[in-house]
Amino acid sequence: MKSNVFDLEQSILQCWNVVDDIKLLSEQAIERNTPLTQDEWANILIGMQSLYQLKFEKCFAEFESFCSDYHKFRKTHEIFQSARDDLK
Repeated sequence: MKSNVFDLEQSILQCWNVVDDIKLLSEQAIERNTPLTQDEWANILIGMQSLYQLKFEKCFAEFESFCSDYHKFRKTHEIFQSARDDLK
């Protein structure tokens, strides 16, 4: 998978949605007229766990791809730099 800085940034930002989701859940727990049942809470939390597992896995894959591309570029740059220095 080819990655770039924009893809990695977007992936990281999507992971931050967990903060907003937790805030929404806490507001619902406090303000809701009819409380959620234990099963409803469990279903919401299990769904969030699965969703964020996928998001963090995607984010880490983007990070690994970005690092791989960076190191390949750096190695190529060093080879060309060395060749250029040898020509001097």
